[in-house]
Amino acid sequence: MSTTALLSIHVVGARPGTQVEIVPGRTYMPLKPESMDTMALAELVPAGGGTFRPVARICPRRFTIARKNLKRLGIAISETGLRRLVMAKLVEGERITPGVHQFDYFDYLRHEQAVRADPEFWTRKEAGQNFTNLERYQQTL
Repeated sequence: MSTTALLSIHVVGARPGTQVEIVPGRTYMPLKPESMDTMALAELVPAGGGTFRPVARICPRRFTIARKNLKRLGIAISETGLRRLVMAKLVEGERITPGVHQFDYFDYLRHEQAVRADPEFWTRKEAGQNFTNLERYQQTL
């Protein structure tokens, strides 16, 4: 018999309302990504003797667009490419100072899924837009 905990967690790819059994006998209701302010990244740190151990690093859901952060998050596009996605409003983010942009990690994942799911993504015009997604991206040069 499983019990539903009062705690909610985010599970990438889970549909809202889906319960997930994380450990035997304990089910959780995943949260929508936009309802989370922070997350934890698992990083491997040296434990000696050539072994590593995972350590959870608490992070905000918004990251500065920097090579170091993109590498940590496993994002393969360049800083310039991500900055252009933010400026074209294809990924949620903002320009904090003239030289610093931030992006929403969960919105970037949403963008990746949208591009994979729709072969016409770049040639399509979004509702309320005068230009295709590709034209919006190109205008950020």
